[in-house]
Amino acid sequence: LRSALPTIRARTRGLCQNSEYARKFLALCKSNVIGSHGIRFQAKTRQENGVLDGIDNNYLEGEFFEWGMNKDYCSINGRLDWFSVQQQAMETLARDGEVFIRLMKGTEGNPYGLSLWVLEGDAIPINHNLSQSNENYIVMGIEQDQFGKPLAYYQAIKTPVEQVNYQFSNETERVPADEMIHLYIAERPGQSRGVPWLQSAIRPLQMLHKYQESELVSSRVGSSAQGFFLSPDSTGYVGTGEDATGDLVTEFEPGQFHQLPAGVQFQAFEPNHPTTAYSDFVKSVLRAASSGCLVSYNSLANDLESVNYSSIRAGQKEEQDHWKGLQNMMIQGLCYPVYKAWLKMAITTGQLNLPMSKLRKFHQVKWHPRGWSYVDPLKELQAKELALKIGVTSLSEIAGEQGKEYTDILAQLAAEK
Repeated sequence: LRSALPTIRARTRGLCQNSEYARKFLALCKSNVIGSHGIRFQAKTRQENGVLDGIDNNYLEGEFFEWGMNKDYCSINGRLDWFSVQQQAMETLARDGEVFIRLMKGTEGNPYGLSLWVLEGDAIPINHNLSQSNENYIVMGIEQDQFGKPLAYYQAIKTPVEQVNYQFSNETERVPADEMIHLYIAERPGQSRGVPWLQSAIRPLQMLHKYQESELVSSRVGSSAQGFFLSPDSTGYVGTGEDATGDLVTEFEPGQFHQLPAGVQFQAFEPNHPTTAYSDFVKSVLRAASSGCLVSYNSLANDLESVNYSSIRAGQKEEQDHWKGLQNMMIQGLCYPVYKAWLKMAITTGQLNLPMSKLRKFHQVKWHPRGWSYVDPLKELQAKELALKIGVTSLSEIAGEQGKEYTDILAQLAAEK
């Protein structure tokens, strides 16, 4: 990774800017992992007798909501609320393979004492590698012990002249590990940095782009030229320019007739593009790309032409398991650490009127990611009803599949009544 990661990251970023399917993949990651409302927070603290503590729960939820909605509190640059932080972290993670979120504690003017700083992988320089002692090492900008446990992160400092990127920055700042969140998928033991998720899809998507460009050019040529005039001399033919070798170049436009030089005979050129195999080839390449992206072909290509209830349900169930795994990674890697740091700082600053001695009690929270609607509600709800009767599921589990909390549903029903 030390030598290959900058190149892979640059190619992936270029692909996400120029390929409609790569952009679709990023949108799928945000919509399926974060959803339209974000991963929602719910306090689940309990009293000593085991009963839910409604007063503390409502208090924590209200204060966290207030912090998350205020951009000046939530983000260090005053541009992102908590939902936007989740979305930006998810897109950066999917595009670059990793994202860093620095916990800025004690920021001025923030009564909660915590703000978030979302950083791309470039902020932690890959070429920063040192052997500090017999036990500690700095590997690609991350200080580690002999077992690979992160101790600190070395963040590059931008100079006033180069505020755009970190490419030429030589100075670094040591950030303790408890003040930095590093999200990435470790595919190999001891892996220190993340690999862009689109790496396996770069080749088929680039191949598809070049093929479509060739087909479009051939189709345009075939549909533009109408015919040619033959004359005894070439005084009327000058073309539209010359190439590097001196040959005349003619630009085709619809409905045009061109005159040929003397002694030049016309050879018919009928490209007949796009060919009948065009759609099959595109589907074949997109299936390879979707496999590299770990998403279904129908989702990536927006193609529901030949699906039925059984096939789309089977495909969605497999894909939803993949999204649920990423949701759990975001909850464990981002949401919980941010909440714990927010809680400790808010109590320390006095914004939360809660005792520090009961910190473990206030750690009892639950996060609700988005769920998915039923493909065929009637059939699936009948199956859920049967599962309830034979005792292999619960109402809480059924509600959880939709991204809802069953106790909230009961409270809403009681309020409506």
